[in-house]
Amino acid sequence: MRARPEISERLLCAKLRYWARVGSNPQIYAKSSVSNARRNYAKLYARHSDLAQRLKLSVASAYPPI
Repeated sequence: MRARPEISERLLCAKLRYWARVGSNPQIYAKSSVSNARRNYAKLYARHSDLAQRLKLSVASAYPPI
């Protein structure tokens, strides 16, 4: 991503939150594929796990609560 570091961090935060929401609430986001959302979240989480932990997101954040 080509952006200033402070902007890049905010964009990554927004992406992490978005894909976690899509994965955990599939009925609200009907246009997005749940499997793609969870895959995108997993890839972002693997690359930026420190940022995800600061946002209090876990690997299970992309799945609905039990």
